[in-house]
Amino acid sequence: MVTIYDIARLSGVSKSTVSRVISNQSYVSAETKHKVLKVMQEHNYVPNSLAKQFRQKKTKCIAILIPDLHHPYFSELIRYISAESYKNGFKTVVHQTFSDKTVEREVYTQLQKKEFDALILTSSALSEKEIVECTGDNLVVACNENYDGDYFDVFCLNEEEVTMEATSHLLSKGFTKLGFCSDNISSPLQQARLKGFILAHNKKGLNYNIDFLFNEISTIEDGIILGEKLFKDNLELDGILAGSDFVAAGLIRSAVRNNIQIPQQLSIVGFDNHPISLVTNPQISTICNRLHDMSNDLVNHIVNKVNGVKQTPIKKVYTGEFITRNSS
Repeated sequence: MVTIYDIARLSGVSKSTVSRVISNQSYVSAETKHKVLKVMQEHNYVPNSLAKQFRQKKTKCIAILIPDLHHPYFSELIRYISAESYKNGFKTVVHQTFSDKTVEREVYTQLQKKEFDALILTSSALSEKEIVECTGDNLVVACNENYDGDYFDVFCLNEEEVTMEATSHLLSKGFTKLGFCSDNISSPLQQARLKGFILAHNKKGLNYNIDFLFNEISTIEDGIILGEKLFKDNLELDGILAGSDFVAAGLIRSAVRNNIQIPQQLSIVGFDNHPISLVTNPQISTICNRLHDMSNDLVNHIVNKVNGVKQTPIKKVYTGEFITRNSS
């Protein structure tokens, strides 16, 4: 963390001069004030005296950091978190990063400046250690991604276990040429799902085909496009873990267009148990992500901490539920 001594050294002035700039005393020259403030801004420095004042105040606002609001999962997550926050007298503000590290760091700077009481981190382009370096001792709670929990509280689904269960379901039915869809294969969440997918194959003594791992597939349109690609020639797959119910719906739409029978020729499993899984024909086998429970628990945890309740750091992992319907 940058200190007042660092600011003084980098500005080429004394510590007392920096203190006078911070307290906005008039007998500091405009040139010196500008130089010191510029260094403070460049290093995201929040003066301790101000930080102490800010700590005594509450904004009654919780920020939510997401990569993209267009993603169906994140829009639903925000709905649950915002509703629970409202019940507890807190408002929410959503920051989209579009997976841009610079934008993400700007949000952390706002947290340092106490523009909100807490930050809910749903996805990040940075490592845990990098996040802590940017946020200091401010209140950060992670959900969705399975972080280690060494630095901040974590609420997440056991993605590996439930994906292994869904994959094993398909393999046990004789579907052995399986595809796997992810929206961002490099994220910890998608890596956990992929590990479960691979482990299910290993337990059956089967190999998976790396050519059937499809990345950056997250919407209905993506599912339709992927389906058209898969169905235009001979269908090589006999099952696919779609990664979301929206992707699964797109695949089913394309299958109908191409006279592919679901699940006889292609078995499909979605993810999230979104209502759209109930309106397709056939209805989509899917995974309940415990989103409502997770949102309630993490918001209540944040509210308690903001209100001064002392709690040790926690990591709460939820068990997903595989729901079998007619698509598999």
